[in-house]
Amino acid sequence: MDPIEQPALKTVPTALLRKRRQLNKERVAKAIEKKIQAKKRVGKAKAPFKRAEYFVNESYRTGMNEKRMSRLKHQVVKVPDSVKILFLMRMANIAGPMPQKVRKILQHLRLTEMNNAVLVQCSENMIEKIKVIEPYITWGYPSLRSIHNLIFKYGYGSIDGEKSALSSNVIIENKFSKQGLLCLEDVVKEIFEAGPHFEMLIKFMYPFKLQPPKGGFRRVAVHFSKNGSWGNRADKINSLIRKML
Repeated sequence: MDPIEQPALKTVPTALLRKRRQLNKERVAKAIEKKIQAKKRVGKAKAPFKRAEYFVNESYRTGMNEKRMSRLKHQVVKVPDSVKILFLMRMANIAGPMPQKVRKILQHLRLTEMNNAVLVQCSENMIEKIKVIEPYITWGYPSLRSIHNLIFKYGYGSIDGEKSALSSNVIIENKFSKQGLLCLEDVVKEIFEAGPHFEMLIKFMYPFKLQPPKGGFRRVAVHFSKNGSWGNRADKINSLIRKML
C-alpha cells in the first residue's frame, strides 16, 4: 500500500518575516512615544485661574504667619500641673502657604490629615511644638473616659506590619505581656497615667481617624477663645471628642 502523501507546508519568505518584525518594532516604538507625549501634555496642563483676591489673601496670611512665628518666644501657654496627657487633632488648612517648620512638626506628630488625632505626653518640649502648630490643630486635656472611648472605638495597632483594629484583649496580651499589659483596660490606664510604657504604646498605635462633628467646625481660622475652632479647648475638648465618636 502506497504511503499517503502529506501536503507541502507553505513557507514564508525570509524577507517578508524581516519586514513584519520591523513593522512590529516600529508599532511598539510609536506606542511608547505616544504615552511619553501624553504624560508631557498632562504635565503642561494649565494651572487653574486664580483671582487677584487669592494672592492678596495669601500674601496677608504669609505676613501673619511670619509675625506669629516671631512672637512665639514671648508666648506663654499655661497647662495645669495635674495634666499628664494632651489630645491633639488636626484641623483644616487655613489660607496661605504652610511654614516649613509647621509642616515638619505635623508630620512628626503624624497629624498629616484632617481629623487625625493623637495622644501625647505633656512636657515643656511638647508645649513649644504646640505653640508652633496651634493654628492648624485643636487641643486639650482628655478625660479617662475620652481616652477609653477613643481606644475602644478607633484604636488600631501595627500587628506584623499591618494595621489591625484593637478588638481583642488577646492582641494586647500577645504584644505587651512582658510589660504587664494584658487587656485594653490596662492600655487605657497606662496611657492616661503616662506610665513607663506610654511611648511604646503610642508608637504601636495609629493616629485616631475621627468623624467630623455634625454641622462641621465653625470659623476654622479663628481661635476657640473667640468663638472659633482652633487652639486650646482645655477640658472642653472632651465635649468635641464625644461629638466625633
